[in-house]
Amino acid sequence: MTGRKLQFTGALFDGRSSAKIFVEVELTPQEVILKKPDRETIRWKYSHLHWTAQTLPFQIEHHSKDENRGRLEALVVEDPEFYESVSKIAPESFSAKGKVSNFNWKLYISGILILIFSAYVLIKVVPSFLADKMVDKIPVEWEMVLGQAILSMLPVEEEPDPEVLAILQGTVDLLKQGGNYPYDLKVYILPVKQNNALALPGGPIVIFEGLLNEAESPEELAGVLAHEIQHILLRHSTRGILQNFAGSFLVTLVLGDVNEALEGIIKLTAELETLGLSREMEAEADQKGMELILSADINPNGMIRIFEKLTQDELLPKGLSKHAATSEENDMRFSSYFSTHPSGLNRLVQLEKQMKPHANRTWKPLFPNLDWNKIKPGN
Repeated sequence: MTGRKLQFTGALFDGRSSAKIFVEVELTPQEVILKKPDRETIRWKYSHLHWTAQTLPFQIEHHSKDENRGRLEALVVEDPEFYESVSKIAPESFSAKGKVSNFNWKLYISGILILIFSAYVLIKVVPSFLADKMVDKIPVEWEMVLGQAILSMLPVEEEPDPEVLAILQGTVDLLKQGGNYPYDLKVYILPVKQNNALALPGGPIVIFEGLLNEAESPEELAGVLAHEIQHILLRHSTRGILQNFAGSFLVTLVLGDVNEALEGIIKLTAELETLGLSREMEAEADQKGMELILSADINPNGMIRIFEKLTQDELLPKGLSKHAATSEENDMRFSSYFSTHPSGLNRLVQLEKQMKPHANRTWKPLFPNLDWNKIKPGN
């Protein structure tokens, strides 16, 4: 076995002049010993040294203290074995100091930026891509099971007002006429005062009691129902849940705790603050929902009116609402319609443009013999 090389020759720059002094270099575990041509011996403790070049020619700097001020000495060695020999015999702290002193901060910062960008792509783009690829391959039956599982978490009315439910379900049946839909679109009422609605995967549509009180006509309710129907038909709710699932799963895979990922998904579904609907999904549901309204010969002004009211609720300061929620309802963590369906003002403009070509049409009243204001839950 070849022994470790501990003797070298090098050039010393003493910091007093530019003269090069050739020296013999001896490595020990505690210090580097330099012997000048006049046999003067210089001892450098590793604690006072750091690398300034870790490639040929190797260079070590030493901070020395004179009587008046400090000076910087440098040792240059061109032997290719020098760096490896020093690394093996010197304390680990010296090797670490050398690496830090030669650290490339620009490269480090660039690496951090690349890592942040990659994480953003992984968490934001990949889940959306995976959801888009997976959603069309999910059987309708699976969506129905998922929707019923979520519905079972909600305290919907077990015995809702039959007249109110008949109006809601009748409106849904009218809106879906002429379409061959694979879903059983069924309406449920949630006794919560917020102005909101949920379209669950597979067909359930949950209308909050606060929204029923806000509406002044079946036409207004038809606008909300048409919007929620399109979320189901376009599989937005399913896509949103898949995207949230993929995002949560990827994040916790990076962190290394898959069990935490599964727990987070369960909590996300249980809270139902949002089903992960994007602005693009909302805009598409608006457009397609208005098309359903127009095809069913329902007055589209009802959809505009209810969206105007919901937009006004969106603009109210936090904590103020026409329908104050009880503490129990607040605990359910549901918020107003446009807080989970963003950009109410912009969407109103788009809806008004869409109905403008139909401004001169004559509309038949929806349920003409009904006085909605007399039967809605607030009365």
